[in-house]
Amino acid sequence: MRNYIGSRRAANLFSYLDDSIDAVLIVNARMPFLDLNFRYITDIRGGLFESSYAIATPRDVTIITSALEEGIARRSGCRLVVANTAKQMETGLKRMMRGKRVVGLNMSGVSYTTVKYLRKNLKGIVLKDVSKHLTKARIIKDADEIERIGKACKIASKVAEEIPDIVEIGMTEKRAAAEIDYLLKQRGADGLAFDTIAAFGPATALPHYLPGDRRLKRGSTALFDFGANYKNYKSDITRTFFTKPIDKRLERIYGIVAEAQMTAVKSMRPGIRAKKIDLAARNVIEKAGYGKQFFHSTGHGLGISEHDPGILAERSKDVLRENMILTVEPGIYFSGRGGVRIEDDILITGTNGKFLTTANRGLTLI
Repeated sequence: MRNYIGSRRAANLFSYLDDSIDAVLIVNARMPFLDLNFRYITDIRGGLFESSYAIATPRDVTIITSALEEGIARRSGCRLVVANTAKQMETGLKRMMRGKRVVGLNMSGVSYTTVKYLRKNLKGIVLKDVSKHLTKARIIKDADEIERIGKACKIASKVAEEIPDIVEIGMTEKRAAAEIDYLLKQRGADGLAFDTIAAFGPATALPHYLPGDRRLKRGSTALFDFGANYKNYKSDITRTFFTKPIDKRLERIYGIVAEAQMTAVKSMRPGIRAKKIDLAARNVIEKAGYGKQFFHSTGHGLGISEHDPGILAERSKDVLRENMILTVEPGIYFSGRGGVRIEDDILITGTNGKFLTTANRGLTLI
């Protein structure tokens, strides 16, 4: 077996599959059906790779794509088939599937039209859903993934530390978000992990807020939720800041959220149920009397997606295992007034949870 990242990812995936699966076919169709598992299994960086395939076997990965993406595809180390027309793509796919009886398919990531096309052109081959197996393969990070996420976390942490120096009274949310985006790339990010959230005043009570023209005022809160994309891997950090004079109620809330986060992180270790981590954070907030103001999960998986497999929630069935990476992000929100959220990225080690994002978590003024 040639030793490149794609081959190691394929071997990892097949360790979760039964022996009946001859190959796994990842279909990267067209927007919106671009499958992140394509980048996971190939380690492709850059390009769009619409209408492309990745075929994984226990020993290798083959990419079928057009000449448009050929140069980028060759950098991955995967085997390559170049097909410039729909007919050539069909021929290449049939040739690569020759002799295979059962092929795994990520049914949760393809359209009904794609499934019909595959059944028509791969006659005699059984298509078996392996979406759950892909989730299991991705939830535990390998050394390359941990290194890249760690770098993305360092970049985001640096930018979080710089926010009090770049955001000022009178600045709009859009301008603040743009400044953060610029700094992320200047500090080494390949791009953004997701659209940056910059929220001021009452807007900080909206967890998935879109920055607008609201200006930062005195006596207000400012919440920033952002992340770096580094070699396909993401970080995700949230910090809430204050401007003088501080809203005393929200200042108290900040302390409660910080306590909830640390309580949850200190509870993290291999073998513990994810829902217990959620409960640890939620208990702190409920005992303080703000249970109804914490209305989202405590955290989620992080990796090639900003919402990778794994979730810290009341109904989660996940069990923490070494080398999982999850966010921990409790929050308390008051509609029309504002809110507080603190979010960090945590690596599960052999014994505990380790902070990968290291920016100051203490109450900070802008």
